[in-house]
Amino acid sequence: MRMFGKYAFTLAEVLITLGIIGIVAAMTLPSIIQKQQDKITVTKLKKMYSVLSQAYLFAVGEYGTPDTWGFGNRDTGAEDDEDTDYVAGNASIVKNILFKQVKNIHICDKAMDKTSCGLADRYYYEGGSEATELFSKVSSLSIVDGSSILVLINNGTCADIRGTDKYLKNICGWIFVDINNVKPPNTLGRDLFGFYITKYGIIPEGTANETMYNINTTIGHGKTAWVIFNENLDYLKCPGQLSWNGKKTCN
Repeated sequence: MRMFGKYAFTLAEVLITLGIIGIVAAMTLPSIIQKQQDKITVTKLKKMYSVLSQAYLFAVGEYGTPDTWGFGNRDTGAEDDEDTDYVAGNASIVKNILFKQVKNIHICDKAMDKTSCGLADRYYYEGGSEATELFSKVSSLSIVDGSSILVLINNGTCADIRGTDKYLKNICGWIFVDINNVKPPNTLGRDLFGFYITKYGIIPEGTANETMYNINTTIGHGKTAWVIFNENLDYLKCPGQLSWNGKKTCN
């Protein structure tokens, strides 16, 4: 079309162009948004690993290794739905010893409003089924950056063995970190990640030496180390194709 001696696009041409742009945007935006969300997850999780590691070094320097902290053992059969005193006590120990130097942290007692303390109504495995032990067997700590810490002491003697190195041969229990507090999806391997409290330090679930969980487990355990060290959540995009000795990304 020629108007006043100048060329211009027709309405049909403009609409076609806009349609093409819209199609391309619809195809690429979800991927871009997901990549950005994955980066946020990696950053938050690495930050929490740093917080946990520094807190551990401080606590051991002042109080000794966790096997001397007085944890109760949740597997002794002493616990039921009406008696959670020593589970709450374990969380208090973690708060008062492990996180003594961390500011703005508070413990969630089950008698309190769980939402205000960072406990979600439900937690889930990667496949979608409910992870009941992550609510019925834990107490919670909330910290200032919007993350929640779920405390699950498995063996106060630090004798649980889940791998081949000295850390994995001396596990005292778990700390699960929900990087976005009570917001969904509250799912292992997505926004909920596990760390081991061991006699020699805090390490993420799913390292290369672990025999219990690995990157290809379908329940969501074992993904923490992968996210921290490989800086991606590609196991959600190409499940079963990644390994510590092989592919590190889906690309």
